[in-house]
Amino acid sequence: MNRLILSALALSMSIICISQTINSIKMESKKYQQIVVFGDGLNDMGRWGKLTNYQYPPASQGFFESRWTNGKVWVEVLAEKMGLKLDLSNNYAMGGATTGFYNINEPLRTALGLDVSVKIEGMLAQVNSYLQSNPTISPNTLYVLWAGGHDIGSYLDYGQPDLSQYPPAGNYDVAIELLVKAGAKSILVGTMPDMGYTPTYFGTDKQNKASELCAQLNTGLEATIQKNKAKGIEMIKLDGVKIFTEVGLNTTKYGFKYTEPYLPMNIIDFTNPLKKVEIEIPNKTKGLNPDEFMNWWAVSASAKMHQIIGNKAAELFGIK
Repeated sequence: MNRLILSALALSMSIICISQTINSIKMESKKYQQIVVFGDGLNDMGRWGKLTNYQYPPASQGFFESRWTNGKVWVEVLAEKMGLKLDLSNNYAMGGATTGFYNINEPLRTALGLDVSVKIEGMLAQVNSYLQSNPTISPNTLYVLWAGGHDIGSYLDYGQPDLSQYPPAGNYDVAIELLVKAGAKSILVGTMPDMGYTPTYFGTDKQNKASELCAQLNTGLEATIQKNKAKGIEMIKLDGVKIFTEVGLNTTKYGFKYTEPYLPMNIIDFTNPLKKVEIEIPNKTKGLNPDEFMNWWAVSASAKMHQIIGNKAAELFGIK
């Protein structure tokens, strides 16, 4: 009889613990009433598609609703897991965004059929645009910022922008300061994965410089994180370096066979970006599965990689 009572008590305590854990997760999600996103193609939910009738990047070639990948992006995965609405009305991210005001797609404005009234923005410009419409913001909003690849890539390939004069970490610092001054209390930022190990730069004479610039960005970003934590701001760091390194070193564990992109680079003709390029896609011809590739196109993560990132981000909030 005593054993039965003890067993019942143990079962009861287990149920209580499980219930408390579930309630804790629900309360953590309810802490945030909405989510607002800024950044580049890693966060972009198809803004370019809305502007170009889904021709850039070409949805017809597998860019899901003109996202820079073949499915949902990581922040959509996170928002769904947190039960928060996310669409283009509260996701300002735009493929090609630097951390500052500039977007590398600006020179394509005419070719894309966009007049001067259309905003083609970098991340800091996105924050400014948002605050112009929302000068006072809710402390129960989760803000997400993630960019930097185009600052570094443009510098490595074209020598601009001058990262010593316009450091990406400095742009993050200004953007976060503006949000905090307006009332932001919770901010999630992603660290810059090591671009030296991407297919574009690995094994080239630019590999070491790429790694160095990414490390500098992350060091500066960490200083901004700590500075704002000291002010009582909830700063959540999504460790992009750790995630991409872990997956890259354990591809089989995560279901990947290939680290190179699924699509060829010239699937987009930047001299005529709205024209559908009729070329062979070798990996498609071979019958290979896009879900077995870490990258979709260029250095853009595949949808499966985005799912992994979204799951890792959700774990920061105690959500599995």
